[in-house]
Amino acid sequence: MDGVDALLKLLTRVKTNGWSEAFAGVSGGENLQGVPIESYPPYSEPLFTLRQEMEQARFCLKALDDTRKRLRERLRALRKVSMPLVLEDGITRLPDDVLAVIFQIGHHMRTPQRAVFPPIHMSHVSRRFRRVALQTPSLWATIDNTFGESQTREFVSRSGRLDLEVKMHGILDCPDTETFLKVLKDTSHRWSSFGIPDQETYFLMIGLGITDLPRLQHLNYRYANDLSTIGMPMLSRLKAWGWVLYAKSGFQTQLTHVELDIWSDTVGIWELAIALHGMTNLKDLSLTLDECRVANESLPLDNIAFPKPRSVHIDRLAISILGEMRQYSALLFDALMHLKPSAFEMSINSETLDKFLFNSKLQLFPYSPVVKLYIPKGVDVIGVLLDLVRGCDIIRTVQFDTPIGGDLDNLQTRLLPDVDWERIRSLDYLRFINCDMFSEHALGSFATKFLRGQTESGSQRLEIISCKKISEDFLLGLEDEFGDGLKWTL
Repeated sequence: MDGVDALLKLLTRVKTNGWSEAFAGVSGGENLQGVPIESYPPYSEPLFTLRQEMEQARFCLKALDDTRKRLRERLRALRKVSMPLVLEDGITRLPDDVLAVIFQIGHHMRTPQRAVFPPIHMSHVSRRFRRVALQTPSLWATIDNTFGESQTREFVSRSGRLDLEVKMHGILDCPDTETFLKVLKDTSHRWSSFGIPDQETYFLMIGLGITDLPRLQHLNYRYANDLSTIGMPMLSRLKAWGWVLYAKSGFQTQLTHVELDIWSDTVGIWELAIALHGMTNLKDLSLTLDECRVANESLPLDNIAFPKPRSVHIDRLAISILGEMRQYSALLFDALMHLKPSAFEMSINSETLDKFLFNSKLQLFPYSPVVKLYIPKGVDVIGVLLDLVRGCDIIRTVQFDTPIGGDLDNLQTRLLPDVDWERIRSLDYLRFINCDMFSEHALGSFATKFLRGQTESGSQRLEIISCKKISEDFLLGLEDEFGDGLKWTL
């Protein structure tokens, strides 16, 4: 208990004299009686007393560490016991309308089967929860074709007159789809979201006369069905797997958000280009390409009829490439050169990364103020960064997420001319995430060059997030040097 005694004496001195005076100098010996002196060699004063003070400080720190450890254990135990009581008290204090909002937020976090607060479960917790749940129609406005007939009817009844989000699974997973659609047929004018998972579902809809969906805004579909037979005047969001819209579908100009998953040779480049060029109100486009191949097409495409490059503004363009498909992606970029997104995101999981940002004419494809790249394979980070700043004069933010991307210290970096460094320094924000191959030495050199002059202009920002070889001490040192110019997270 020597450490506790020393700590108590120190705290007594703090209480009597205040923090500053208590730590301003040596204690003068009045508080050193508990400190063993036999272990000291025969030092002369004042070294002898100073060493006693140091030993006393060590005793105090050990006592503080032990105290902190035990207090943490006690806090954890108290929290564990009190948490259910705190939760119960908080819920009791919440007004019903606030509780209903919490239910709605939790309900929409995931699909109904995995919802944080499924409506049926909420309505069975307590009388109050049931009353609030039944008085909140939006909790019952998501209906799944895995529901039984009685549950489906109950959800429709409790949803009031709200728009319905109808979740559909394939016939193989839900053989009672026909019964489900028959039950919901009279509510089709309320559907705001719907999916056509297979051709059987499509033919069931047509056979049941479900061809007018006046409120439908969001459609998911998987097969090349002739959607022109279905009236969807409000459709604005589309997610499709394996196919694009036929030109005669007639509602391309309505679409603002489109997500397409394409694999193998299911969609030709020319067919895809025609469909995308017809979406004149597009704001958000997301493409996932999986092992796509070029079939019966020349390289490059005849793009005389294509829209003018960089002439169509959209909010976001996201492209994910899986597999070796450099030829296909280059042709795709030819077809998309007209887009000028506010933000460009690209994920590429391929062994061949040479010129992966270029079209078939070796023109840089990304043209956006914000470019975010996720590349799980090895890539020359500096080389890609140079391609971006040399080829895109509007770029201001670049993000790399490259777990095995090359280190920043290479021959190319050392030989960069001043003009290239000026281009790099023209960026407002440069972010490196999970760049586990980066070394502290290389990052320090790069930061010094990138943030040079930052104190005068106050514009550049360098952010380092979760790079395994970069230590906290190193980042703290950089932060001391560059201040707000550096942001970091371990």
